[in-house]
Amino acid sequence: MSSATAQPHRQSGTSQRQTYRIMVTRRLQYAKRHSTSRTGKALLLDLSDAGCSLQSKQGFTIGEKLALILELPQTVLITEAQVVWIDGQRCGLSFARVSPLERSRLRRFLWKHLPDASMSDLLPLFAVVDEPHHSQPRIPMLR
Repeated sequence: MSSATAQPHRQSGTSQRQTYRIMVTRRLQYAKRHSTSRTGKALLLDLSDAGCSLQSKQGFTIGEKLALILELPQTVLITEAQVVWIDGQRCGLSFARVSPLERSRLRRFLWKHLPDASMSDLLPLFAVVDEPHHSQPRIPMLR
């Protein structure tokens, strides 16, 4: 089961990422890249478009690369995630390589579980703007 608590995902003390994370409790499978014998299971704690945190009895090192299999309930394969922080049995991963199809599945899951309250904090992908020199509104892309 997952709970849908969205929070801004902080990258460092002062900078803030442009993604939101949801708190989840799901099992995941991982494989340490470049090692066929290092596979295991862990508990997914939170998830965003850019990464996740998990809990595992298996020790990891900062910079280590993993492949992840997430059951969200649709299977999502993260081909490369890098360990960016460790705190006891918890660690944070940054998604380094995700195929477009898998990214779409991940975003679909996140979108479904993002609470309505956090929607107002998200920037729109586009906005309708009335300009006095044009007879029809233009739709500029925001960057």
